[in-house]
Amino acid sequence: MTETARVLHARLHLLDRQVVRESDDRLLCKVDDLEMRPGDRPYVTAILSGPLALGPRIGGLPGWLMTETDRLFRREERPGPYRIEMSLVTEIGSAVRVAGHRQDLALERWLTRNVIGRIPGAAGTKEQDAPEGGAQDAPEGGAQDAPEGGAREAPERALRVRERWEDRPDALRLGGLLGRTVRGPEGEVAGDTVDVRLVQDGPLLAEVQQAFRAAGVLIARRRAGRLFGYERGPGLWRPSLLGALVRRMHGEIRYAEWDQIESLDDDEVRLGVPWERLRSTADL
Repeated sequence: MTETARVLHARLHLLDRQVVRESDDRLLCKVDDLEMRPGDRPYVTAILSGPLALGPRIGGLPGWLMTETDRLFRREERPGPYRIEMSLVTEIGSAVRVAGHRQDLALERWLTRNVIGRIPGAAGTKEQDAPEGGAQDAPEGGAQDAPEGGAREAPERALRVRERWEDRPDALRLGGLLGRTVRGPEGEVAGDTVDVRLVQDGPLLAEVQQAFRAAGVLIARRRAGRLFGYERGPGLWRPSLLGALVRRMHGEIRYAEWDQIESLDDDEVRLGVPWERLRSTADL
């Protein structure tokens, strides 16, 4: 019997979740956005975190202030968001768990050295105090010196959280797909995108696990805040009171599969089929 691929909804199950390290349950960051490889079958390649990931997703003046303030305190010429490869993700539940050894974020390292480290009796961990570019940044799979006559131990995979360059030119932000105006084949406004459905049947990442592919988008007639799952699945609109509230706020909600999307241009989604042919969210 063929196993069914895992299905997640990006905004409901991933965005804004805490990211913790598997080895010691240490909080690393939050999922502020997701990096995607564009194409006919776009798929998620990395978790993005920090102001340079959250700011563009928020948009407007608050988002602009967030990103510009972060750039002001980053020493890179063209800083990018903090980034964790999806191949390191081991579990997605109430939190996102990742494997490997973490390179501390620049802000945490600066606070440890210049603020916490100056408090009498306070001291950072070796991991926090290690200089940037030190042993923690050794390439994955690189050789390590072993004691004379001893065996070499396999180095721990580096959990790289920092991206030193501007966003990759071939990358797409999943957050940029949310809140877009959706138009039908004749140019009529159909609604707004409110979530992206992900199916784990994409390409193999680092020979570890398959990527989550963008399978389609949820479209609401009216965009009035965040959805919490009451409008999709077999238990559609349950509990009844919350379902009625969601219907009043968002209107009718339908699902457009990726091959029903004609284009993603000018911050809009153009459908290739009329609204009436889109699936009900009860099937999701």
